[in-house]
Amino acid sequence: MTETFAPVMTGLVLMVPEARAITPHAHITLLAPFGRDASPGAGELEEAAEFFAEQPPFDFRLTGVSTFPSGTRYLSPEPATRFSRLTHALHRLFPEYPPYAGEFELVVPHLTIPDDAVVGPLPILGHARSATLLHADHGAFTELASFPFGASAA
Repeated sequence: MTETFAPVMTGLVLMVPEARAITPHAHITLLAPFGRDASPGAGELEEAAEFFAEQPPFDFRLTGVSTFPSGTRYLSPEPATRFSRLTHALHRLFPEYPPYAGEFELVVPHLTIPDDAVVGPLPILGHARSATLLHADHGAFTELASFPFGASAA
């Protein structure tokens, strides 16, 4: 499998276990990088937990295979606007961390897949119930924390 990763990065993502047959750490990035030197502080983690506690769980579908101009292949989530809204809201909450370090003018919600991935029948149905703080180090992934959606008592 060939995938391109930033050498070391920590981000807030939505894990997609329904797509692990395609790529083991299947996820849709919501905000990365997150944390100075790939390590968010206790206050940032608390703010993230409060943010996600206010988000309702939701269903989504991975509907098609697409390719970015760079050649990176990905699965497209629908409704894409749900993911875009989360990314924009997180960026407003954490303006010091622009999505993808500000590299792209338009952030396209996606689940990156290996170049040689075999994708079975689509759509793949998913359910967003929590966000994960995911640390990537040269292609090795570690799940550092989980932030449940809809955990607010309000």
